[in-house]
Amino acid sequence: MIRPVFGNTATVRTRRGFVLRGGGWGGVRLRVRCGLINHPKWGPVLIDAGYGPRASQGPGRSWPLRVYARMVGMKLNPLESPLAMLADHGFLPEDVKLVLLTHLHADHVSYLRDLPEARFVVDTQVTGPLRHGVFTELLPADFAARCVNITDHATADLPFGMGQAFDVLGDGSALAVPLPGHLKGHYGLCFPGDTPLLYAADVQWLRDAVVQDRVPGFPASLVADDAKAATESVAFARRFVREGGDLVLCHNPATTPYDWTPTDV
Repeated sequence: MIRPVFGNTATVRTRRGFVLRGGGWGGVRLRVRCGLINHPKWGPVLIDAGYGPRASQGPGRSWPLRVYARMVGMKLNPLESPLAMLADHGFLPEDVKLVLLTHLHADHVSYLRDLPEARFVVDTQVTGPLRHGVFTELLPADFAARCVNITDHATADLPFGMGQAFDVLGDGSALAVPLPGHLKGHYGLCFPGDTPLLYAADVQWLRDAVVQDRVPGFPASLVADDAKAATESVAFARRFVREGGDLVLCHNPATTPYDWTPTDV
């Protein structure tokens, strides 16, 4: 099994009840993960590109991005940025040839412009309306020309008889699973093995919301691009866990066996 590691590029504070039904009014600090795979053919492959200064404090930001950053209030963690994670594993930004880009929200794309040689594996090239948190100014100028659609890849069987997904690395080690609902083109990644792992990205904020069926309702549901599809994607992730798989989400605050700690910390 190819084992991804995940850095925490930032934290975002919110009320627990907003991201977990019945979670109360206490606060919770959500992580903003991005991942790294060291692949025998492709070398360093990133899973998304996290939050970075271009989203939160960079010069020349549009007023909508400034308003978004103020509302979200992200606290950056440069020690676990994708650039720091690459360096700690002995790689340079230009060594990255592929980014598995689960979707285009700002907290998944903010370091893409630092990766000059990378191509971006996407489901659909959706920029969407402002309410979905997509800002084209964070993307490289030649983003569209550097995209590869997941549907251009062969399919392979998922574990537990859960259907098929796209073999984005060509050797069955990482399978892109469409998980619609959060944003058009949103997908997760399955890593088969003795205990298969599903990185379900933003299918929900908290793991408990998935496995305990405590998905929050209004107003959290306003964030979804398609509420019905989002419910079906959560059900898929819940079944994956019940069948014996591991589940990692982008924003769940609890540490996982896949989370990376810098060597100098």
